[in-house]
Amino acid sequence: MAWVMDHWQHLFRLRRARDVMVVLVIAGPAAVGLLTDLHRTSHAPSPQLFAALTALCAVMLGLWRREHDWPATVVACVTFVMTDLPYPVYVMTYSLTRRRRWLPAFGAMAVLLAWPIHQAFFEPVAGAGSLFEFETSLPANGVNGLVYWSLAAIAPFVMGLAKNSLEEASADRERHAAQSALRQQRLRESTLRERSLTERARLASMMHDGVGHHVSVMVTTAGAISVDPTATESVRQRCDLIMEVGRKAIGELGEVLDVLAAPEAGPDDDTGGFSLADIADLVRDYRSLGVEVSYHPVGAVDGCDATAGDLCYRIVRESLINVLRHADEPRAEIGLTRADDRVRLIVTSPLPALDRPSLPGTGRGLRLLAEEAALAGGGLTAAPSDDATRFVLRADLPCPPSGRGTPDHVGRSAS
Repeated sequence: MAWVMDHWQHLFRLRRARDVMVVLVIAGPAAVGLLTDLHRTSHAPSPQLFAALTALCAVMLGLWRREHDWPATVVACVTFVMTDLPYPVYVMTYSLTRRRRWLPAFGAMAVLLAWPIHQAFFEPVAGAGSLFEFETSLPANGVNGLVYWSLAAIAPFVMGLAKNSLEEASADRERHAAQSALRQQRLRESTLRERSLTERARLASMMHDGVGHHVSVMVTTAGAISVDPTATESVRQRCDLIMEVGRKAIGELGEVLDVLAAPEAGPDDDTGGFSLADIADLVRDYRSLGVEVSYHPVGAVDGCDATAGDLCYRIVRESLINVLRHADEPRAEIGLTRADDRVRLIVTSPLPALDRPSLPGTGRGLRLLAEEAALAGGGLTAAPSDDATRFVLRADLPCPPSGRGTPDHVGRSAS
């Protein structure tokens, strides 16, 4: 059954299949009218003219209803007047409403209601009779006819509006799903980038503090031996060779540390990260997790340098993660101010109780972010407030407009 429904839905997504359906909707009732002699109540003088009019209308509406609004509407209305078949008007009303062509749609509905309105107000039916041959209990007076034809005229219009609303809701869901998937992808990329930077910083620190220290000690010791008066010439030459190789090793170690310290470039931009405008989405995500977040941006949040925007986003994210891990009450206040080519960020949250167990963390997140902030030419501090009731994080970063770039504040010592 599911296969049948899927096949049926796929079939009527095709334009040609919908055109055939339009032809059948118009030609089918006309064929029934010819077989049951109901065509005799119409204004067509002969069955042949009745059949020709309905067939011509079915073909023209099947081909013209999208590209030629007014001609197709006129054909549908003329067919209705001549044959008393309202189905062409129904088809055009629905098609016009789906394409939001309001004027011809209202015109088609007006033609459909013209005769019932005329009968209800100017030629009321006074004699006996019924509105339908199959429903004898419904009197054929003007009010019943007007109500029936009003509902019949409005039904395709309402169906078209409902179909438009369903498609818009489906498009909104797909757009929101795509935006959510994009945010999740960017979040994963940013997290992987942070992990990579953390690991590279750890390796650089180990190499600088371990290998660099030992090589320096080795070179210094060799130099001391070479100036010892008791050392022979052969020993001095070997010590000179050790010092030369050691200095070369230290130089190559500095190049390796430069490579490890250099940030990775994204495929499409310099950072491949987030912007200040994305902080609002981050706040919304954490609110959905139960964190009470108050966010107050002051100044424009778009057009900022990509590096500063990505760093601000990650600072806010690290702060909110710490709130989830440690705070007694999952509540945070975020203040962001952008002015004079700088962005100032303040995040406050309640301090946890001393005896409260908290989720484990590495303790490196804020320290690494502080180092990045310093390298970017700004600063980051995180400490309890003076009254020891709140934890306050403050960041001050340069934020020039996009395209101007940020000056290179990174330097390396000679060691």
